[in-house]
Amino acid sequence: MMKKHILLLVSLIVLTVTSSLAQSAMQPATKLPPTLQREGVVNATADELWALISVLDKVDEYNSEFVQSVEKEGDGYEAYRLVKMVDGNERGEEVTVFAKSAKRICFRSEDSQYPVEYFIVNYYIEESGKSKCKLRLESYFKVNKGAAKTKTYKAIAKELSTTLKGIQTYFSKK
Repeated sequence: MMKKHILLLVSLIVLTVTSSLAQSAMQPATKLPPTLQREGVVNATADELWALISVLDKVDEYNSEFVQSVEKEGDGYEAYRLVKMVDGNERGEEVTVFAKSAKRICFRSEDSQYPVEYFIVNYYIEESGKSKCKLRLESYFKVNKGAAKTKTYKAIAKELSTTLKGIQTYFSKK
């Protein structure tokens, strides 16, 4: 009986030490770098910019070079919008992050016009002085096998740049 208790105690100690060593060897999660990124200063407060981009069907007001019209279902997290592009394509986008306090919104495209396996765009807003904020657009995507990689990168880069420029122009007119 005593041998069983000693064996059980030794087993418990070994498990505890092994578990502690395994946990100490684990690395903290790191954020993957975006596939493409654009950032710039906007002449608006973070709250003013959030008020614009968080209204999901206003995208055509600041990105009319790409977007013809928008239909939305819901607001905030898990909302969905159907974006009709000026070139005739349509893209469904689901909101996967909607964090008002962090001034962050993320869209996951369900049917991108680009030849990609997935297409995600994050908007990050940070205060940057009096009546100014910084907007960072981070895009994550993977080009489909056999698709023109350079052409796809250029097209997505143009969309990100045009969106940023459109937002900057929207607030410079106010």
